[in-house]
This record gives sequence, structure tokens and C-alpha cells, in this order.
Amino acid sequence: MHYKEVEVLLNKSAEFIELAEVALARKKYDSAVFLAEQGLQLYLKALIVKYANIKPKTHSLRELLGFLAEAIEAQDKISEFIKESRKILRELESAYILARYEPKVYEKDEAEELVKFAKDVIKFVGVLADEFERRISEEYDKKGEREVHHD
Repeated sequence: MHYKEVEVLLNKSAEFIELAEVALARKKYDSAVFLAEQGLQLYLKALIVKYANIKPKTHSLRELLGFLAEAIEAQDKISEFIKESRKILRELESAYILARYEPKVYEKDEAEELVKFAKDVIKFVGVLADEFERRISEEYDKKGEREVHHD
């Protein structure tokens, strides 16, 4: 695992989310949405590097969620989440492209919703990653106990 890379990605993710909040407060709604999307994208990539040791080239949040689902063995929960959130995920993904190529003006309520959603996704997948780590740790502990009892 690339601990330093994961740490850098997580720090950048947190910084982008923090800057999204600052942009919201300053009524820079387009920037807030772009920063929130970037923060979420980096968070997902950090977890994928951590748990799967791969560096996906995609910028699609839905594809990144798919990679992460496999890495942390949470396909059912994440697939359901993607289905339920498809529209807002697509909207947040479009911020990545629209910020560069097309003029899109976000209103306050849209920007607030998208920034909140990005933060909610980070919390959601963070909980799933923690659950995965607990399962792995418990399996490792059980395996160790079996090996000790066989000696």
C-alpha cells in the first residue's frame, strides 16, 4: 500500500471540501460545486489506492464508487446507493466537465445541495471502509487464534 500517497490524497480531499464550504460562504457557487466534486473524487481515489492498490484514471464518481465497492466488498450497498443517487451523482460529475468547457451557473440551493451530498458520500463510504477494516481484522484475529490452537 502507498501510505504516503493515500495520506496526500486524503489531505487534498479534505482541503477541497473545506474550500467548497468557503466558496459557498462567499457566494462562489460554481467554484463550490467544482471543489466539492474534486474533494469527493480524491477521497474515493485515496480509498481505492488504500484497499485495492490501483490508481484508476477515470474521473467518473460512479465508476470510482464501483472500484471502491469491489475493493471493500460492499457491492450491494454501493450499487444500491448509486441507483438511489444516480441523478445527483450525475449532476456532481458534470461539474468536473462543465467547469472547464461549458458555462454553467449554479444557484445557491443547488450548490448547497451538491456540496452537502459530496460530504454525505464521503461519510457513507468512510463508514463502509471502516466496516471492511473491522471484518478483515476480525478474520485475521480468528485465523491467528486457529493457528495458535493447532500448535
